[in-house]
Amino acid sequence: MATLVERLSQKSWGAPSAIATRPWSVLPFIEAERAQWPLFIPVALGAGVAAWFLLPLVGQRQAALLFGLALALAGLVASGLIRRLLVGAGLLFATGLVVAELRSLSVAAPVLHHRLAAGEVAGVIEEMTPRRGGAAVELRLRRADGIRLAVTLPIPVPPFLAPGAEIAVEAAFEPRRGPTLPGGFDPARRAWFEGVSASGRATGPPRLIAPAPLGTGHLLTKTRTRIDRFLAESLGKEQGAIAAALVTGRQGAIPEELRRAMQIAGLAHLLTVSGFHIGVVAGAAFLFARRLLALTPAARSRSLRLPTAAFAITAAWVYVAISGAEVPAIRAGVTVSLVLFALSLGRDPFSLRLIAFAATVILLLRPESLVSASFQLSFAAVTALVLFTNSAFFRRWLAPAADAGLLRAAKWVGAMLLSSLVAELVLTPIAAAHFGRAGVYGVAANMLAIPLTSLLVMPLLALHLLLGTLGLAALSAPLVGGSIGILAQIATEVAALPGSSVEVARIGSLPFGLAVAGALLAFLLAGPLRWLGVPLLVAAPLIHFAQPKPNLFVSHDARQIGLLASDQTLHLGRGTGKSFTARTWAEAAAAPAVRPLSAWPGARCGDFGCLVEARPGVMLLFVVTDEAADPALFSWCSRADLVIGHRLPPGCQPRWRAIDRDSLVRSGALAIHLEGRRIHAQADVAGDHPWSPAALPGVQKTLLGTVRWTEPLAE
Repeated sequence: MATLVERLSQKSWGAPSAIATRPWSVLPFIEAERAQWPLFIPVALGAGVAAWFLLPLVGQRQAALLFGLALALAGLVASGLIRRLLVGAGLLFATGLVVAELRSLSVAAPVLHHRLAAGEVAGVIEEMTPRRGGAAVELRLRRADGIRLAVTLPIPVPPFLAPGAEIAVEAAFEPRRGPTLPGGFDPARRAWFEGVSASGRATGPPRLIAPAPLGTGHLLTKTRTRIDRFLAESLGKEQGAIAAALVTGRQGAIPEELRRAMQIAGLAHLLTVSGFHIGVVAGAAFLFARRLLALTPAARSRSLRLPTAAFAITAAWVYVAISGAEVPAIRAGVTVSLVLFALSLGRDPFSLRLIAFAATVILLLRPESLVSASFQLSFAAVTALVLFTNSAFFRRWLAPAADAGLLRAAKWVGAMLLSSLVAELVLTPIAAAHFGRAGVYGVAANMLAIPLTSLLVMPLLALHLLLGTLGLAALSAPLVGGSIGILAQIATEVAALPGSSVEVARIGSLPFGLAVAGALLAFLLAGPLRWLGVPLLVAAPLIHFAQPKPNLFVSHDARQIGLLASDQTLHLGRGTGKSFTARTWAEAAAAPAVRPLSAWPGARCGDFGCLVEARPGVMLLFVVTDEAADPALFSWCSRADLVIGHRLPPGCQPRWRAIDRDSLVRSGALAIHLEGRRIHAQADVAGDHPWSPAALPGVQKTLLGTVRWTEPLAE
């Protein structure tokens, strides 16, 4: 037995125990990982960016910055390996904090803090984006003073609306809406980094002031808009919406039912222009240029690798620009460019260092992308696939051999199946953390959808766009529409299968962060230290299931509540559960069913609301009317521990707390633990960040110790 233990201790399994008993013994293991060090540059940089977003108060962010600088200074005192590690990690961590702060300051714009009644606003259209499954269009207007506003108009819109046109429209505006539950997806944060000061809806038809100029101004935006309209007109609403997502990256016109089916089936990544799409376009351009240049006299005297790669790289970046230059597309553009450049030089292009370089570039330019699902899903998928395809198992599987043609084809099919399985295993927990559900049949769906999209849909779509410029789109429309229809049918059929998705309760920042740290250690390291990631991966789900979950949700304006029963059934204060807020709460709680609050056992409901015993000893009154004349309301208020309503009369005095619209202005949406009577607000998460509901206009401190004046949007 002792001999066996000694053998195991000499292998990678013994490293964690040795490190635990003698921490200084880790240094040789770290030195042995020298080749992997560059992979942790974006990790350390991203840790600083994550700290800037996760720490709610500027004082905490300043402390984190001082920690990074102190770490670097401590490294200067040390020597050798410790010096390099501490200085590098400290400076990268501090750089991440500073980059995120500078990015936030660079996009700063006045913010609307109160509701504005309907009035006319004039500006130049910068962007037109379909919304609500194509039932509305969001206009991005830039006023004469530089303020950007988002205005939503119902379909159909006048034909004179185009990027570059100056219009006037009567619209009502409101402050940027935050997340539907604390810590969830935050539209206000996205609006801040997009430079949008307020959003609203049109209350009248738009009026043209000046048509869009005929020059090159807004050329890219005009081109994207024309492509969207052409695809919708030539292919129909549903197929045209999917085609637009594949070409211009705009998904707003896709019907909500189809979008959810694509998500459940594990095919939502096909709607986001990323590495798969950029790779298909670059590969096709590479082959086209190679065939074309092979016909020239120069092909006999010089290598065609460099000009061919240059053509493919150009095609890839044109596609990135047309698709809107979102983070996954930029990442793919950088990676594809490096891969093609390496191929032109005869180097091995498939390396994790290329991915690390692309991640570093994106974090430096758009640090806010780190907290987005697209960034995390994109880099996780491509990292997993590179690790798998570079593994000894995969290379032995596809090693050149005297296999028969049928066996060789079977090996390639098996490789595709295993690659899809690896990608699904990596993406499933991330998708569950962001969307509250995970698809079960994603591997099978992708085995059908990926070849269909790459070999049929995208080539036919490119042909359709080409024929459209010649007025011959009718020739290719049936083929393109049919192939996209098959793709939609795959998603619909897979999503309709029994048990096609698994609901997962919302994952908190701590278990998610532990899982990410564990995965990075386990997969980016090559030696014994990679086993240090295993305890973190094990601890993450344990902490997730052990953490107490809230059992009452309150919307940002107190118009809606969601009360969870002991079996996790969600009971809504009003509505049928089809609203975005209700769906978000149901997904966050992994609710098996949604019912009205009146169905709560023992509920007493009247014209003004419902009184229920939410938990033993906790009486909850939800008020649905804004009228305060009913005397019974005051009687019920005194019997309730917690009263929630959009507007509450001054005389409503519950035993614990009253929550209405005015009390939520500076706190945002709430998640309440009724047993412990603990309230968690969105303001607790966002803190004093500029998009937080608690961030008031006026003098605010910055990360670097200076102060800035935040201007409110008054009109």
